Amino acid sequence: MIYRVIKAQVIVMRIAAVVAVLLISLLTAGCSSSIPVKVDSIVGAESPPDKTYSWLSGMQNVPQEDLYFREFSNYFRSVLKQQGYTESKKGDAAIAIYFSYGVSPGKTVQYTTSTPLYDWFGGDTIIYVETNDEEEGGEVSRTTRTVTTPVYRRMVGVDVDTRSYTVFTGFAVLEAKRYQAGAAPKEMNTLWKTTVSVTSRSNDLRALMPVLAAAATSYIGVDTGAAKIVKIRKDDPKLAELKRQSRL
Repeated sequence: MIYRVIKAQVIVMRIAAVVAVLLISLLTAGCSSSIPVKVDSIVGAESPPDKTYSWLSGMQNVPQEDLYFREFSNYFRSVLKQQGYTESKKGDAAIAIYFSYGVSPGKTVQYTTSTPLYDWFGGDTIIYVETNDEEEGGEVSRTTRTVTTPVYRRMVGVDVDTRSYTVFTGFAVLEAKRYQAGAAPKEMNTLWKTTVSVTSRSNDLRALMPVLAAAATSYIGVDTGAAKIVKIRKDDPKLAELKRQSRL
């Protein structure tokens, strides 16, 4: 006669696997994230005469008195001050910096993930009895044996998940011109131009602007040679300090 017994070890191993996955998920969720910002800065052939500048709007329909323009400007004014620039309110500065910003229309991105599904097998205990009838004396001998099948994990299928989300690109541009009285901006020589942008699920420029300014700190008026990615941590104390310095 054969008896089949399912070992409790299989259940224990399955529970342990589930607990391990949950722990990994919790640890991953607790990690602080960073925001990748694209920075592209280029410098012209003419060297800036000095670091005194006038701050102007580079957007036709956004005046300098606009509250959002004033708030966003303060972030970059703070960064310029850190780099040794001085703003002139008299209109006699040799450099005119035109500031513009915006956010792109939303773009829907769709992606599909495939996750293999696994299950545990084996771990069974099989008990069987061997009967041996001896020819002499009519005695019958019985031998009980136990066999345990190995525990193993095997893929049993694939979970396919398709999702979509919307992304926006927020940007800010600082273009420094060699100021010429009476000349239009396009007629002035460009000394340098710094562009910073970030692509994310947020289209809130009030939240993105301090991040853009922080990423541009070391590259305003500097030739980066190519666009580069600067990662800004959300909990960076420098970001908090920049927000504090730039309050209206």
